[in-house]
Amino acid sequence: MRVRSMLATAAVAATALVVAAAPAFAADSSTAAVQTNAQAPVIPTLVAVRTAHHPGFDRITFEFSGPRPSHRIGYVAQLVEDASGKPVQLAGGAAINVVFQGANAHDDQGRPTVSPRRFKPGLPSLEEVAQIGDFEAVVTYGLGVDHRVPFKVLELSNPSRIAIDISTGSSSGGTAAGGTSQTGTGELPFTGSQTTRLVLEGLGLLTIGLLVLTLARKTRTP
Repeated sequence: MRVRSMLATAAVAATALVVAAAPAFAADSSTAAVQTNAQAPVIPTLVAVRTAHHPGFDRITFEFSGPRPSHRIGYVAQLVEDASGKPVQLAGGAAINVVFQGANAHDDQGRPTVSPRRFKPGLPSLEEVAQIGDFEAVVTYGLGVDHRVPFKVLELSNPSRIAIDISTGSSSGGTAAGGTSQTGTGELPFTGSQTTRLVLEGLGLLTIGLLVLTLARKTRTP
């Protein structure tokens, strides 16, 4: 009997603990849900597209509300609409494809946030601009340029912007203050300090000299 009494007492105590803990667990779950909603990632929205000519280059600037999205920019043989896949023809002899991943060009009601979505800025290199995609958080633009020339991509802040400087052939252009440039094939040459390059070249020449000296000592006739 004593054992049964102890087991019954333990069962009652366990039930009381579960009942007492239930509201607290519910409160914790509610708090966790609120925190999860608060930490939902912000999808950048394209709010403006501007173009301008500067000495040596034409610039097109994409401005976003929120953070800058990731991007992929390069020359393509043919521009196509996203997601229909229909070919897009723009003025000029070459085309640059601009893709912003994790971004929108419309508001919550589906209304476009930039206008017009296709225009001719009348610049020396940049002849036509067209939005060719705004689908599943991917915004795509096509740039029609006079001919294939180098370009430079800059990431700018306050507000979030991504700019593309397209060479007009008269000069190499420059990097805008407060931004970082991305260089590579088909882009404008680096115009900053050459100290690092000179140091690396010096180290390379020193290494070659040491190798030549070592080989000469090994092949020397005794």
